[in-house]
Amino acid sequence: MDLKYLALLAFYYVVGRIQGGVIGKCSPDKYEAVVITEGEHARIKCNLCKASTLLAMSYFHTHGFNITWFKYIPEGGQEKLSGETARITYDDISLGFWPALLNDTGKYFCSVFNGTYNISSASTYLNVHKMEGLCDDHFYKYIGIVGRFFSLLCPNLEDYNSEKNNVTWLKDRKDKVHTGNTYTIQKVEETNAGCYLCVLTLENGGVQYNVSRRVKLHIEHIEPFIPKIVYPGKEEKIEVELGDKREIECKAVLGYKDNDCMLYWKSECDYFGIDANETDTRSITENNRVYLINQLVFKRIKTEHLNRAFHCCLLCPETEMVCNVILLEKDKHVTGRLCVLLFTTLALIIIVAVIYVRFKIYFALCIRDFTCKDETLQDSKEYDAYVLLLKSNEALICAEGEYFALKLLPAILEQKFGYRLCIFERDVLPGAAFADDIFSYINKSRTLIIILCAELLENESSMYGLMSGLHQVLVERLIKPILIEYNPIRDITFLPQSLQLILKSNRTVKWTNESLLQNSYFWKRIRYLMPAKCIKRTQFY
Repeated sequence: MDLKYLALLAFYYVVGRIQGGVIGKCSPDKYEAVVITEGEHARIKCNLCKASTLLAMSYFHTHGFNITWFKYIPEGGQEKLSGETARITYDDISLGFWPALLNDTGKYFCSVFNGTYNISSASTYLNVHKMEGLCDDHFYKYIGIVGRFFSLLCPNLEDYNSEKNNVTWLKDRKDKVHTGNTYTIQKVEETNAGCYLCVLTLENGGVQYNVSRRVKLHIEHIEPFIPKIVYPGKEEKIEVELGDKREIECKAVLGYKDNDCMLYWKSECDYFGIDANETDTRSITENNRVYLINQLVFKRIKTEHLNRAFHCCLLCPETEMVCNVILLEKDKHVTGRLCVLLFTTLALIIIVAVIYVRFKIYFALCIRDFTCKDETLQDSKEYDAYVLLLKSNEALICAEGEYFALKLLPAILEQKFGYRLCIFERDVLPGAAFADDIFSYINKSRTLIIILCAELLENESSMYGLMSGLHQVLVERLIKPILIEYNPIRDITFLPQSLQLILKSNRTVKWTNESLLQNSYFWKRIRYLMPAKCIKRTQFY
């Protein structure tokens, strides 16, 4: 015996269950059906469950295996067919009836035997009936569309490939319309509807026998709705977690009526696995269309369910469709990736927030200049800011503060940016009522600029102006303050309580040596705290 034969025999030893010398036995519930008319030839193939190819059968013949046919008898048991009669013959791996009679109806199976071991096939049910009418219960249904091309194929002649050209087509059993396995209609018309008989003629022992198939052609004026699976897709991949319960729904639409379709699940190895089964198919109607639903239920996802294809199958008279579902284990690192994503998002938000806080003054000034926004219109105010210099009795400090308030501050704000300042020492005429003048000019201003030079405020006029301005800022809230810390203040406890509140606010600006530059942060912050005012593009910002 050669190696291929040994491998084949070993295969049956592994996959088969050896009981009483039997290697592999098909379930008695599994069988095929062959429908034939009395007096015609019938052929049944030896249908082995595991390896039914011609190559395998040839090895059986070569190495001493014999094929024996049996028929189940109604009383129970089985009857061996000798194959020695002229009417019932063995044809290699097939059982032939020349012709088939009514009493041949029944179940048949074959057994491949070498004296020690045998392999039994699945059963084939031979249904021999009388010719009661051309379109009785045993016919194949086809649907043609008016005006379309259509081909009628004589069905189930796979066992007669070499004789297919001997097929004759008859319409209504009297009119010969075609010779050949396929009858082609170039343009379907109403008159093409009817019952057809395709007859294959064979010869055995000098006698001719027929193998006939009956076909009924319906004609429709519109293309019928073709049933299809709407879920899952052609190949659906679903992530699951081991141990979870999961229900996967297969849903098919049939159209406006039930088309005698079947919807079912199957696996690659015809076995769903432990804790998995399909439910009964149910029918529902939605939007005047009929749907079939069948669920594949996993009571608990196991490793054996993963990376396998589960097929949702739709079988209808006019179409077949298969869609696949593959279960994949959910990525265990998805939580980690989610944390990284959240951390990255949070970090990005923080960076954006820091950039905004750090450069918001620059953004605001650019937007002001681009839109030419002006907040000084129609508010009945005469000045953009009232400048209050808090003087000290120290001559040097006082002189520096006066230079900043009377020279440098107006040079930048008035000449560069077009603001109008009210500086008491410069703009108020001498001789007027001191208290009334200060109060009046503060009321006419939009902003109160307080220039702080020292911790100790000993100048009486400075203190009065400060109190008047702070009353407007803190009590009546009519104007906004800007506190310029011209000299560093080491101890704020010497300042009035109200001034300490402003000093701790975000409306304070500190003067440094770099502030002498006109494009320094000091002047940008002063502009940011001042009312928005439209300036020319050529001016500095």
